[in-house]
Amino acid sequence: MRRGVLLAVAFAGICIAAYAVTWEAGSHAVARGPRQSFILPAGLPVERIVLKQEGASDLAGWVADRQGSCGTIVLLHGRGSNKVAMLPRAKMLFKSGYSIVLFDLSGHGESGGDVRGFGYTERQDAGRILAFARRRFAGRKVAAVGSSLGAAAFVFAAQQEQADAYVLEQLYATLLETTALRAPLPMLRDVQATILLAQMPLRLGFGADEVRPVDRIGAIDRPILLLAGNSDPFVDRSQVLALKDAAGADTELVWFDRAKHVDLFRYSQQQYRDAVLPFLQKNFCRTDPVD
Repeated sequence: MRRGVLLAVAFAGICIAAYAVTWEAGSHAVARGPRQSFILPAGLPVERIVLKQEGASDLAGWVADRQGSCGTIVLLHGRGSNKVAMLPRAKMLFKSGYSIVLFDLSGHGESGGDVRGFGYTERQDAGRILAFARRRFAGRKVAAVGSSLGAAAFVFAAQQEQADAYVLEQLYATLLETTALRAPLPMLRDVQATILLAQMPLRLGFGADEVRPVDRIGAIDRPILLLAGNSDPFVDRSQVLALKDAAGADTELVWFDRAKHVDLFRYSQQQYRDAVLPFLQKNFCRTDPVD
């Protein structure tokens, strides 16, 4: 009897400890980092913009108007990053003749917000930013370039606000799959991911079953270019191919050889240019590069 009690107490202790560890991991996963402040960048003629909306986070961004451009490109960064990470792409695209809009998503950089979602929460940000770009550059086409979290935000926002063309980098197919691939115990990855994501309704107001870009991307009836690393440990080949199949036969896919979950522009600027610029010229709008 005494042994049974001791075993029960030990088991309860293990369960409590596991719950505490899981809850702490969940807290870390959704909490924003320190709010940051940036000076205006050199090499790109930007102005600072803050989007304000009642009941929503303030969104801080930069806008660079390329006079005479046929189109504007909105850039959104990855999870835990900010608009500064998208500056090299922005400069390249500006020199190629496009106007530029780049923002910090809520919970990142200079923007407001206390949590970081998984693209589903940030869909509201992406929709607001795309709508702003259409107002600011009325009469011009608007393209979306998103990395990881930013790519997911664009996909989830498409039901309310679509761009005219999409470049989606390192987009995951489902939150459950990509979370499982990040789990520390390979033999129990699905179990660990399920337990961790069970907190989402309490923390964010929606569940992992709703966070499935693979179920949403097919509703986008605009040209799409997918960029992925063929050695990405978090967005594996099966996820990328599932996204391509769901998006439709006309969707283009470019693999970056041996690239993991890294900044694909920094990984290979030449391959990035060779993939993105012809896609935009063909499927978005033709513009003259800046000297």
